[in-house]
Formats: sequence, C-alpha cells, structure tokens
Amino acid sequence: MKRMPPDPDRLAQYQQLMRELATNPPYPVYGLTRPTVALGHLARWESENGVPVAVQLAYGDWREAGEPFVGVTTGPPGSAEQRVDPLLALRREIRNEKLPRSPSAPVRAQLPQGELCRVGEAWALRMAVAGQAVTVIGRGVAPEDVEVGPVDALLPYVERRNELFERITTERRVRPEPVLAPASGVAAVRAFLETFVPGGPDAGTAYRALSRRAVTELAAVLGCGSERAEYLVYSMVNQISQLRSQVPWFTERDGPRAAAVEELVRYIGLRQPVDSEAAQACWERYWAAQQTLADSHAQDLLEAWVSAWVAWDVERGR
Repeated sequence: MKRMPPDPDRLAQYQQLMRELATNPPYPVYGLTRPTVALGHLARWESENGVPVAVQLAYGDWREAGEPFVGVTTGPPGSAEQRVDPLLALRREIRNEKLPRSPSAPVRAQLPQGELCRVGEAWALRMAVAGQAVTVIGRGVAPEDVEVGPVDALLPYVERRNELFERITTERRVRPEPVLAPASGVAAVRAFLETFVPGGPDAGTAYRALSRRAVTELAAVLGCGSERAEYLVYSMVNQISQLRSQVPWFTERDGPRAAAVEELVRYIGLRQPVDSEAAQACWERYWAAQQTLADSHAQDLLEAWVSAWVAWDVERGR
C-alpha cells in the first residue's frame, strides 16, 4: 500500500512508539535465520483495539526487482490455532506491490515447516511455532530453505527501518521533478487518487509531484491551509487503500469502484452531498481515531465503515 509521507511531528511520534514497543514487545517475535538475505528491518506493526496482532520483519528491499526479498510476520500467542489460508497473505503483499504479479494459478504444497502457496515466483509459507502463527512471504528464495527463530533484540530492526525511510526520502529529493499532465482543482486530486485504484496508472517517479499538486489544488478549492488539505488527501488515499483490502467489490473490474472514488472526491473535494455520505462520515470518525496511533474503538469504527459501504452498494443495485 502506497502512502503519502506523514508530517514530521507524527513521524517522530510514530518512530518513538516503535522504539518503545521494540524495547518491551508484547509477545515473542520471529525472524529469518536461514537463508541469509540481508539485515532485517521492521516493516509493519499492526494493532486491533490497541492490541498488537501482527509484527512483520523484512529482509531485503522489495523495490529492487530481481533481488531476494523475504518478510516474516508473527502473530500473538494462540494465533496458530486460527486456520488462515496463506494465499490471503500472498495476495495482500502482491496488492501492496511487495511481490510480483503473475497470471499463474495458485499452487499449494505441504512442506515440513508448514503450508505453502505459490503464485508465479512469489510464495507464502504459514507455520505454527510455539502456538504462534508465523507467515513467511518471499521471492528469489526457495521456501524449502526457510528457517525462523526468535528475535532477541527488536530495536536494531526499528533503527534500520528509520535508516531505510531516511534513505528513501533522500533519494526522492534528489530526483528531477517530472513533467505532469495538466490538471487543476479536484481534477488534480482525482489524478493522484487514481494511482491507488486497482488497475490505475502507476505514479512511479511522479508520486511526490502528484501528491504535492493534489494538496496545493485542494487547498485552493476549499480555501483551507496546506496542512488541512494534506490531512484530507492523506485521508482519501488511505480510504482507497482500505477499500482495496476490506471491500471485495472494490477490486472487481466491473464493480462500482469508479463511482465510489467519484463520490469520495465530490464529498471531500467539493463538499457536495453524495449517496455514500454515511460511509464517508464513518470514515471521518475512524480516520480521526487513527491519528492517535492507538484507539480502543478503531476496529469497531472500521467495521461500521465497511458495513456502510456494503449498504451503499446494495442501495445502488436497487
């Protein structure tokens, strides 16, 4: 999932939270012990109702095509009892562009370590380790060679995450500014949002330029400051990302996703009434809760938002 860069204050707050969690992790976290790919970094730390439920350590840079990449996600104690198809993890990482897409059908196998699912050169391996679910995804590495073990010190993984973020930020700053196709007002916002829609154009090196233009144009349309405009654009981007992962019809080629995006732009960018207003209001409450980094009601708000979009789709079909 691509995201706009957070503001510096929120980034510093998030990095400090990650350090605190790494210093005193809520449960054992597993990492790659074989094969040797690269030094690992913290890739993802997910919580539900304020409780951590998934920690992913990554080895290698998924942006480097052709280079090995492995991700190890650890669930909490007792998670091994939950029957979860490794294909779900595989599809998630393919959607997030960390693993290559392929027209091949999924191929399943049972390895000594656990249940394997392949799609082209990408694969996911789900294991049970001491009562915890450990899911390994990868490319350029044979899943049969994979071994995992407990990580004694998570803080170096957090520090390497910060170093990677700083390097990526520096690389983006030195790139020449791309020439964008003309667009102004909400059309500029729409052009940026379309790069997050399944099957939409790849922003590539124009990502930052598209995001900056979207913020500038939205600020002018709404007559608000750039900080408020960035908050709204960032909110729309993440709502689309959640629609991709939470609402099945949004990834369907013939589904109503174009109408959903259009209503999102009209509701936020033009302040117009739309049929999905209930879903938009649910999202506003959820997104406000997300800004606190940990909110016990966030999952309930997200579920209400999903239900509102499902109801919107049903009403459209009448």
